[in-house]
Amino acid sequence: MNYMDGLTVAANWATILTAAIATVAYGRFICGQWRRRKSLEAYLLNEKMRRDDEGRRSVIHLMAHLGMTETEVLAAAFQSKVITVVPGMDDSGRASRLLFEYDGDDLPMSRKF
Repeated sequence: MNYMDGLTVAANWATILTAAIATVAYGRFICGQWRRRKSLEAYLLNEKMRRDDEGRRSVIHLMAHLGMTETEVLAAAFQSKVITVVPGMDDSGRASRLLFEYDGDDLPMSRKF
C-alpha cells in the first residue's frame, strides 16, 4: 500500500464519519425542537385546565417557567398546531405583546351554570 492509497482510505473514512456525525447532530437538533414544543404544549394545556384565567401566557412568563430562551419559545410556539397567538393590547388598543394559548381539540367542553 503506497501513500496515495492510504490517503484515499483516510479520505473515504473521513467522508463516512462526517456524514454519520452530521446525521446524529441533525437528529439531536430535531429531537430538541420536538421536546421543547411538547414541553410548551403540556405547560399551556396545564395552565388552561386550571381555569384560573384564560390560560394565556406571555413569552417572558414561558421563558421563566420552561427554562427556554425567547427564540426557543417563539420557535416552539409557531411550530405547534395546537398553540395560538393572541395579541395583548395596551391602553390605546395597540398590540403590545404576544400571548400564547393552548387551543387543541382535546380540551374538555366548558360548563356554564
